[in-house]
Amino acid sequence: MKIDLEGKIAVVTGASRNIGKAVALALADAGADIALAARNAAQLEEVAELVQSKGRHALAIPTDVTDKDAVEKLMTITIERLGGLHILVNNVGTMSPAPILEVTEEEWDRVFAVNLKSYFLCIQAAGRHMVKQRYGKIINMASTGGVIAGPNNASYHASKAAVIHFTKAVAIEWIKYNIHVNAIGPGTVDTPLADKFIQKGTRETMLKAVPIRRFADPVEIANLVVFLASDLSNYMVGEHVVIDGGLTIP
Repeated sequence: MKIDLEGKIAVVTGASRNIGKAVALALADAGADIALAARNAAQLEEVAELVQSKGRHALAIPTDVTDKDAVEKLMTITIERLGGLHILVNNVGTMSPAPILEVTEEEWDRVFAVNLKSYFLCIQAAGRHMVKQRYGKIINMASTGGVIAGPNNASYHASKAAVIHFTKAVAIEWIKYNIHVNAIGPGTVDTPLADKFIQKGTRETMLKAVPIRRFADPVEIANLVVFLASDLSNYMVGEHVVIDGGLTIP
């Protein structure tokens, strides 16, 4: 079944690497034009060139998505230069592992700013346009960490749980405008960023907890984003679609 996003324009945050890069390329393969947002301008330009090599339009827009003015500018530039806005993929994310007694207020605020506030800002800015046009697809990157928890990462787990419930609340509010808001809950994805936070010697233990016995490829997450961005997902409202190789089954 071929998904055709020809004529659709998407904003992808955290698009300079890892899952975000895979999402941008997958959306381009399906026919969408892409506005790429992240802080690293050089990496964004590289992804933009890859999108353009697929015959699609791409804008590299360096953006701090925790800043309201920067987010408003991102959406304005996208609409003005690409001609519209139909799809928003909130993909930025971070964590700051530490025992709860060692978590600083600054680190707690930073994790929530990146993982939750940025989603609010982007949804609000993009939503104004989507409400007027009575159409939109919004995909928030949550996590299995929002439904199961472990030690020494309370800010991450709490913020991702909030993303799941935020998704449901906005979905209920906006479905009357034909705006579909859903979330994706990946398990561990095999990226350099994941490696950074996997403690030495724990990778094999983590893999044993996944029935499929491997971590996800970013492309596998991106393929689900493309599905949710398409009209094939039109009966899905406020879902948190888990894609974790069976991790949360036991």
